[in-house]
Amino acid sequence: MAELCALLEAQFAERAFGEALATAEALIETEPSSAVGLRCQCACLVQLARADEALTLLDGHADAFGTSIVLPRGFSLYQKGELRDALQLLESALALASSGSDEGGGSDERAGMLHLVAQVHYKMGAYAEAAKAYRRVLAEDPSAAEDEEVCTNATAAYVMAGLPADALRLVQTQQQTRTSTKQHMYELVYNSACAHIVAGDLAQAEERLEEALSLSSQALQADEADDEEVAAEQAPIRVQKAFVAHSLGREADAQEGYLSVLRMKGHEAVDSTVAAVAANNLVALRGDRDLFDSAKRCKAALTDAVAAKLLPSQKLCFLANQVILTWHMGKPTLCREQLNALNNAFPESEVPVLLRAALLFRPKATSKEQPSVEAEECLAVWACKHPKIAARPLLALAQMQAHAPLPTAKGHVPIDPLRKAARTLAAIDQLRLSPRLVATVAALLERLGDVTAAADFLNETLDKLGRNKSILRPFVNSADAEGGSEGLQEGPLLRKHILILRGASTFFERHGLWHMVAQAQQQLLVADPRDISARARMVVAASHFDPNLAAEHDELLPEVVGAGEEEDVDVEALENLQLSVSNRHSSAVAASGKATGKRWVGDDVATPDPGMGPNKRRKKRKPRLPKDFDPAKPGLMPDAERWLPTKERSTYRKTKRDKKNAAQMRGPQGATVSAALDISTAKSTATAAAGSSATQLGEGGRNKKKKGGKKGAAAW
Repeated sequence: MAELCALLEAQFAERAFGEALATAEALIETEPSSAVGLRCQCACLVQLARADEALTLLDGHADAFGTSIVLPRGFSLYQKGELRDALQLLESALALASSGSDEGGGSDERAGMLHLVAQVHYKMGAYAEAAKAYRRVLAEDPSAAEDEEVCTNATAAYVMAGLPADALRLVQTQQQTRTSTKQHMYELVYNSACAHIVAGDLAQAEERLEEALSLSSQALQADEADDEEVAAEQAPIRVQKAFVAHSLGREADAQEGYLSVLRMKGHEAVDSTVAAVAANNLVALRGDRDLFDSAKRCKAALTDAVAAKLLPSQKLCFLANQVILTWHMGKPTLCREQLNALNNAFPESEVPVLLRAALLFRPKATSKEQPSVEAEECLAVWACKHPKIAARPLLALAQMQAHAPLPTAKGHVPIDPLRKAARTLAAIDQLRLSPRLVATVAALLERLGDVTAAADFLNETLDKLGRNKSILRPFVNSADAEGGSEGLQEGPLLRKHILILRGASTFFERHGLWHMVAQAQQQLLVADPRDISARARMVVAASHFDPNLAAEHDELLPEVVGAGEEEDVDVEALENLQLSVSNRHSSAVAASGKATGKRWVGDDVATPDPGMGPNKRRKKRKPRLPKDFDPAKPGLMPDAERWLPTKERSTYRKTKRDKKNAAQMRGPQGATVSAALDISTAKSTATAAAGSSATQLGEGGRNKKKKGGKKGAAAW
């Protein structure tokens, strides 16, 4: 038995789990009641992904495992895809351990259960819960921070939860503490590149991906891996690098990156999910090009085995791209079936309803009279059922309403669609205080001429900002407390609200609403009492209705440099000073004044100073010459009238045909126009005739050619 145990220990160290399973079975045959053999056998089955056999073993020997049965059972359920059962088992065990029972096992087993809970949340798509679970793991288990696998999974959870700053902070900490083994941290560097992508810093993400490629090459070559194995291990990094190039608009580089991974799809080291992501991104890159090849790639990529490994967000993207591709291929029936399947798989996602509305809004999708009615109803009903995640559907609904055709009389602007769009935008609670949404609603109402409604909307927004005292309280940094002058420490939320205040103030100024201007500037001064621009605008606004308030704020403004020289300014001369006019206008005014003998006001001021230089003359424009004209050998000068039509040149001589047509004018079909036209009728139709004469001459004059005439002698 001692020899078998020693052999098992060596096989586990070498991760030879297949051989270790045979050794564990031999150990159980030697001593059936050995708990060591059962646990080793279960561990080997879990490592070999034989979850059904592991669960059967656990159910048959529950007494031998005791309290340590929770972790292997939970991991087996996780492997089978029974995520909710695994999560319920693990959370109940952790709750019992926290209440004082010994159900949770030792500290190592508790840390393992916490880590598995985080992995289950990540697999279920609950990325925020996964991030919380990994924070708990790192807080309760100090040794977890030294585990590269835990840190890698934690950074991935932070990235997917939309917390790139936390992911970058963890990666930076790991790089500082592990300088000696930096080449083995390429997975962490890869996750930091993903964090930069989420943060929108694509240039930095591309640099980190290059660093991850370099570190992975060094680490794999140190492990004596060949070139094919290195390329297969680097496939996820290359796909992500191609995605960055795709996002930056470098389509050729992105396509080459995706194809390079797809060419080694058959390699055993290439994960099937990586190849599926590359195929999906390639289809998205091509758009409506190469549809049949894209359809084959989509069908081959999204198999049942691959779908079981994909994250929920990835599966949603795959199915949505299939719907779009099927529509482009002109298969509406199959497209509806795929869309229904997508809706059944993700009923709480807004992507299916957005796709359905887009397909209904397309031409020939519904009735010809009002193609957007059904699409608008679809979005409105879904937004009412899901108000917490209705931002994107409501934005799409507002866009459809703004572009909806409305039957109106000629010359009248359709007002109702824009008003409906403004109301829809104002009803989006998640974006109610977004500067772009506020500006769009105000602009729509102003476009309709309803300044009062736009002002009321902005006042309502400002009231919401004013009630939120935590947003507009002044933030002063340490340098200000010590007499520094670095200014406020503005957060992203405060910056957005200051943008709204400044935009609303500009709108009020444009329409002369000075009381509202003063209120907006007052809120800006609450946020930053040292804002000189806001205080100056406050003075201007208050001067229209409260001079005392304007004087109070004027005293707080800094002194103007050179203010002592104001006594030298002649105010009366400034009032009588005429604005500068062009030379042509001034010469015409002077000539008319001399002819009539009148003296214009301000002549003494407008008289040029004799000490000044002569008036600047306009530069004579150089004549336009042909491209092949040589000034050194001019020869015959080009004709100055070569730009004019032939009949308008001074050298043109009228022919008999021109003289005959001048005496008798004909209509478009050769009909003679009567000279006895009514004068009132001619005056009323002059504009229409002038606008349509070119078309008439073009249609009638070209078809009616007289035999024997010169070719190309048409008037137009």
